[in-house]
Amino acid sequence: MMGNDTYELLKDKEVLKIDNLLGIGERCNINNCIIDKNCRIGDDVIINGGTHLEDTETNSYSIKDGIVVIKKGATIPKGTIIQ
Repeated sequence: MMGNDTYELLKDKEVLKIDNLLGIGERCNINNCIIDKNCRIGDDVIINGGTHLEDTETNSYSIKDGIVVIKKGATIPKGTIIQ
């Protein structure tokens, strides 16, 4: 994980009306994944990269040779499963 340029407080979540704070939520399981800067990963997300995955390109992530790359500034909603 590359990190974030800023940080957010819980009160920011209410004021800005955002679902996910910057960073990784609770109860996440992330393997074989690169997370770029300023990403928001919701609670209960499962990312399990590996050679079983096909190469894919989306707005928020890409998969190349089994490695999942979460793009800079991407938001991965709560409960997303990539495996």
